[in-house]
Amino acid sequence: DISSGINAEYGDPYNKTLTQEYYDHEKMRRIRFEEIEKARKAEKWGLILGTLGRQGNPAILSNIQKQLTAAGKTFVVFLMSEIFPERLGLMKEIGAWVQVACPRLSIDWGYAFPTPLLSPYEAAVALKSIQWQENYPMDFYSNASLGPWTNNHPDNKVKITRKKPSVKPDSLQV
Repeated sequence: DISSGINAEYGDPYNKTLTQEYYDHEKMRRIRFEEIEKARKAEKWGLILGTLGRQGNPAILSNIQKQLTAAGKTFVVFLMSEIFPERLGLMKEIGAWVQVACPRLSIDWGYAFPTPLLSPYEAAVALKSIQWQENYPMDFYSNASLGPWTNNHPDNKVKITRKKPSVKPDSLQV
């Protein structure tokens, strides 16, 4: 795990090279915090519910809608299977985006978008629903979720109710 401080190296047998792999966590946190600060100034937000696979969670989307409404922001909901900078750039009236889709999209590619593309966690920070956490939460699918920005948070889990059979098995006649 690169984040644990252990040195990681990548050996390429074809090019006969050995490179040290690392991840600049401090830079990632700085960039994400700057995007959150930019988003705070936006009046109109775009909410994207991902439709590719099972990435989009309507409960998380609903939670963000409530936060935006409470903050007095206007928003538009979009359903998208793929999220590209060019596509979002066409909608110039949107000042900030929140994507409920790929958990890593904002972190890994957010810098490529013309306006802030936030994760649900980052949206909660921008809307002052929660405080920024110096230890950036990567608990997207954790059963020990830290907040309602994740799929497995108790508020976002699909509740399954089972109906009792209307006919008792003992009363069935053959």
